[in-house]
Amino acid sequence: MSQQYGAPQQPPAQGGWGPGPAGPQFRSPAKSSKTPWIVMGGAVLAVLLIAVGVVLLTTGGGKDDSAAPAPDDKVTPDPIGTMYTPEPTEAPKTKGPNDVGVEVGKGVWFTPAKGWLQGPDKTVSGQYWILQEFNKRGLIDGYFWVRQTKLYDAKAFAEHLVDIESNGFKNVRIGKGVVVECATEALKACYSIDYTADVPSKSGKLLPFKGFVTAYEDQFGQVTATDAGLESRVYDRRVNELKAMNNSVVKSYS
Repeated sequence: MSQQYGAPQQPPAQGGWGPGPAGPQFRSPAKSSKTPWIVMGGAVLAVLLIAVGVVLLTTGGGKDDSAAPAPDDKVTPDPIGTMYTPEPTEAPKTKGPNDVGVEVGKGVWFTPAKGWLQGPDKTVSGQYWILQEFNKRGLIDGYFWVRQTKLYDAKAFAEHLVDIESNGFKNVRIGKGVVVECATEALKACYSIDYTADVPSKSGKLLPFKGFVTAYEDQFGQVTATDAGLESRVYDRRVNELKAMNNSVVKSYS
């Protein structure tokens, strides 16, 4: 038997299958068709970025054009809101044509009648004036006292003064308080009370006495009260002096 010679057998490749009957074949790698498009896309992107940068520089980084008005435009400021003016809390301290005589305070004055003297006690509040008894030094026929407060309204202050004024008197008879029509628009409430009583003298004798309290409340809540009285024997002769001093207080509000 003759031995046949042929092409040598190649061992199988790792992994099972061999390269095939014609042996392994090599091909050069094909060039990708995407490369030109990538280069072209990059160039286009660069151009776009440059254009965007120019736009940002000319428009101020994308800010709203309405924030910077044109030179010819008129700018109207936004309204801040309604301005609030507080109401005054106390009467202005001014001296008017009717503010004559003695100043009580808070723009209120009164004119003492002839023959009336300021009381010797300087520690009392308000203005305290007295009518001396004729030819009897140290004795008085009556008084006129003007006081002020913000702790009461007109009615309450008048009632309070009557209570404390008549506290040391005897046989006190307090009349019914009445609302008085205010003589000026500067006053918002006026109230008056009268009373009678017997006043003990130094000798112990009781002297008949007549008095009244009138309170005036202004628009600032300040109350001024006149507390006046005379012995009954001189009341009819000199009551007009009390009324005149009382009216001078009211006039000072005008």
